[in-house]
Amino acid sequence: MAAARHSTLDFKLGAKADGEAILKGLQSIFQEQGMTESVHTWQDHGYLATYTNKNGSFANLRIYPHGLVLLDLQSYDSDVQGKQETDSLLNKIEEKMKELSQDSTGRVKRLPPIVRGGAIDRYWPTADGRLVEYDIDEVVYDEDSPYQNIKILHSKQFGNILILSGDVNLAESDLAYTRAIMGSGKEDYTGKDVLILGGGDGGILCEIVKLKPKMVTMVEIDQMVIDGCKKYMRRTCGDVLDNLRGDCYQIPHGISSD
Repeated sequence: MAAARHSTLDFKLGAKADGEAILKGLQSIFQEQGMTESVHTWQDHGYLATYTNKNGSFANLRIYPHGLVLLDLQSYDSDVQGKQETDSLLNKIEEKMKELSQDSTGRVKRLPPIVRGGAIDRYWPTADGRLVEYDIDEVVYDEDSPYQNIKILHSKQFGNILILSGDVNLAESDLAYTRAIMGSGKEDYTGKDVLILGGGDGGILCEIVKLKPKMVTMVEIDQMVIDGCKKYMRRTCGDVLDNLRGDCYQIPHGISSD
């Protein structure tokens, strides 16, 4: 399934931008790629030019008079040749912009392309509003419970990842994180009663039962989280979720959300 590949290239010039000179200087590069200028407008705040290709790709070139030049390029992420053509265009524009601006280029920034509308969503926001791209290659589990959406996605780097209503909760590689929550060996659970609120992934429960507690009670309202994790997150939970009761733990069944 083809997706849209959104590439960006930013220039922060050390001097005011000569919009007409930049447009004229870059025109031949777009033409070499089979792209024609469909829109060219002058505004009080600089220039805006749009270039289109018969294959469906297009580029927006925005030139601000104070020295900021932005290029946004969208194309189909369907084959290797298309990616190579996009990279070639960006390389040529970067070289030409450095030539046009001579020594006035203060900063050049090219971010990794964002793939939009793909079959698998690789981008997930963090709690503090940052965007993280994971190397996700498979949707392992995707179900809606009465409480939330439950996804388990496979990452080549992190293993299976549990995502609840868009929030990344835990990956199979997060053993160090689980142990840190438990106190990193500073807490003694031997012979004690322990209460776990939530934790349907089974990670904390799996580690605590190894420390010989008297009894662990894990309260999780969403049985579908438990069911999904015991099947697809076994590197995290081991076999503790296979039964709701073990030698030193219990998971009360049918907990109410009230």
